[in-house]
Amino acid sequence: MITVANLASIQQAQNMRMLLGSAGIEAFIPDDYSATITPHFFMGQAGGVRLQVSDQDEEEALQIIEHGFDEIEPIGDVDDVAED
Repeated sequence: MITVANLASIQQAQNMRMLLGSAGIEAFIPDDYSATITPHFFMGQAGGVRLQVSDQDEEEALQIIEHGFDEIEPIGDVDDVAED
């Protein structure tokens, strides 16, 4: 596992984990429990809340973190979704 981001809050870490998950990259927040129980400890700290991915996903994860959804290939066209 390698740390690809240190974020100011657990909410930011969870949002980034969901972003990476939408690209098929499994991400972990090793500080999840601690940051939830004592968020004041992590807010504004130099270390922040760590977001980690497997070593083989590091490069792709860093690209997505830097560029956001621009780097994610869509699964399908919005028009292809059946209307209810």
